[in-house]
Amino acid sequence: MDPGDLRWLSPLPLWTGIVAGPVIWAIDLTISYALVHWSCASQRQSVLHALTFGALAIVAGGATLSFIALRHTPAGASTDGGDPRQRARFMAVLGLASNALFALQILASAIPVWVLDACL
Repeated sequence: MDPGDLRWLSPLPLWTGIVAGPVIWAIDLTISYALVHWSCASQRQSVLHALTFGALAIVAGGATLSFIALRHTPAGASTDGGDPRQRARFMAVLGLASNALFALQILASAIPVWVLDACL
């Protein structure tokens, strides 16, 4: 195992990959809710769309961190052992799944903004 693998299997990229999706979803939901009145008053609904795309980009970044960490784990390692490399593989897979689910949640919460007029 080389030092590059150890850098990607440290807790910071692994935990960042896991929590990026839920944290960004919560921030996106809160800011979108707070900006609806302003975007209707100023007729700038594109701000809500840009916020959604920005949130999806950050979630994609978290998924990329998890994917890179997954590539630095041994391919044959299981995800249910006590070895640090096995835990790192589990955390990388969990980060990928978490980011995928929260990306879908961000898209699902953006559908009404795209389809319905929020300013009625």
